[in-house]
Amino acid sequence: MLKALFVINPSSGRQNFLESIEKIISRLIMEQVVNHIDVVYTKKQDDARNAVLKLHDGDYDFVTAIGGDGTINEVISGLADGDSNIPIAIISAGTVNDFANYLNLPTDVEAFVSMIKNFRVKKIDVGSINGKIFMNVVAGGIAADVGYNVSKEMKAMFGKAAYYVEGMKEIPKQFFSPFKLKIESEEFNDEDEYLLVMVTNSQSVGGYKIAAPLASVSDGMLDVLLLRKMDVLQVTDLLLRFLSGDHINHPAIEYFQTKAIKITPMDDQEMSIDYDGEYYGTLPADIHILEGRVGVIIPASESATSN
Repeated sequence: MLKALFVINPSSGRQNFLESIEKIISRLIMEQVVNHIDVVYTKKQDDARNAVLKLHDGDYDFVTAIGGDGTINEVISGLADGDSNIPIAIISAGTVNDFANYLNLPTDVEAFVSMIKNFRVKKIDVGSINGKIFMNVVAGGIAADVGYNVSKEMKAMFGKAAYYVEGMKEIPKQFFSPFKLKIESEEFNDEDEYLLVMVTNSQSVGGYKIAAPLASVSDGMLDVLLLRKMDVLQVTDLLLRFLSGDHINHPAIEYFQTKAIKITPMDDQEMSIDYDGEYYGTLPADIHILEGRVGVIIPASESATSN
């Protein structure tokens, strides 16, 4: 039987989600899938990361991260920076849950218990921004700060709609304030005015499942989307293309894949950076991929070698 560590953010998501966690733990024990479970409740930033950072192989057979993208990021960061090869199981309890949704990870008790019974592990890439791990996305510019500007109360009350409301308020303010940036990578180099920069590991960003349609968490590449300053008359066409996933072919969009990219401001204007829904800081940013750094337990229906 297995030994597990559950890292739980009790303030994430739905108020009744802890009842589901209790049912999962009970099922795993009663069905003799797991014979020992330790539980850590997070209280502040970095608690989840620190709970797993110093683990060694053999301490646990798997770690379960329970919370929103921020909590999951911390656990993945701790495992990626640590010395163990312990895989992670994920139970999403946040509002958007991009990374978990992209991997089609279960949210109900029966499916999660079944996933642990089958115990299929997929090695995934993670990203690094100035030495700090991210699992899904780094973004700056227009509407990129929506994730951390929406209050916990708004998220709990309105769910995803809270992000759309905040976005509708912020996009008109930011549209006419582009950032002059220097972009450096093996595949693309440029100095221009940009409204948005996004470097992503998976296809799903901000609840939009095809934000980076060519992305994969296991291809050893980062997907980069750059939105140049453009005429307001082009906005309608861009939004329509976003609905179909054809936005990467819009003339104002530069989209490419790379293993490493450096983004530097060319003037005194500060671009704030979001990573996995949390505030990171400001540019410059040196970003690169860490291939196959973390093992994630996935459902039996998902291929351990697929995107």
